[in-house]
Amino acid sequence: MAQLKIGDITVTALSDGRMSFATTNLFPETPEAVWDGYRERFPEAFDAQGFYTNIGVFHLASGGKQVLVDTGLGPHGAAGGRPGPPELMEDMQANGVSTGEIDSVFLTHLHGDHVGWNLTHDANGSRPTFPNAKYVLQQADWGHFTDEEFLNAGRRDAAQDTYLPLPDMRVLELIDGEANIAPGLDAYPTPGHTPGHQSMLISSGNERALIIGDVIGSPMHVTEPDHLYRPDVNREQAQKSRHDALDLAESHDMVVIGSHMTRPGWGRLIRWEGRRYWQAL
Repeated sequence: MAQLKIGDITVTALSDGRMSFATTNLFPETPEAVWDGYRERFPEAFDAQGFYTNIGVFHLASGGKQVLVDTGLGPHGAAGGRPGPPELMEDMQANGVSTGEIDSVFLTHLHGDHVGWNLTHDANGSRPTFPNAKYVLQQADWGHFTDEEFLNAGRRDAAQDTYLPLPDMRVLELIDGEANIAPGLDAYPTPGHTPGHQSMLISSGNERALIIGDVIGSPMHVTEPDHLYRPDVNREQAQKSRHDALDLAESHDMVVIGSHMTRPGWGRLIRWEGRRYWQAL
């Protein structure tokens, strides 16, 4: 069980497996030589193909409320680059996390590796995997990912499997900007990776942490924040959010928690020879 305490708030790291990508798929303009030094510093973040990243999901217990941050790639994620079977449901069970006890599912954004277990489909139809939870999302992301032009570009089936039915199931809660999710847990907008990408500020006592979703796509991204990152829908906005989030975390000595960081996913920012680096905890 990988757990982290931020004051009175407990964070449990879960995973839906790992994904593998060629470095040029994520950073198409970055020469391969840039990554050579990082292979030595973060060997667990690379494989023969390129980047080898965790599909992180986080469970937070705070003030009697249980919040799940993202829902992984889901049961049909081979197309997303995951070589093995899904893990999230088994990992939740192993960590004593029950789907029925989740009060809120906080979706950082609607990319496929963050929404895969939103819904369960079987012979009885479709239903929310977390039946007693509100699924909390920024309005800007919903608008982008439900746009007809977006859906008609070969994305409708995946959207139908993961998020389009949420309003009719009366479990979707759209927010606009900052919002409190549970005691000590607040939405912090970080747009750019997607139009409504959101991070989560964790605050308890004198301790702080920041769940950054895909603001940072790998440990190396902390040090190389301005390279073109292909999944970002708006490069300039994403770079600004990246710098703002990292500056905030560093200035307040926050623990930084990321979906695709070194498993279990949390660490601190350190300085070495004038550059900022990720240091796993």
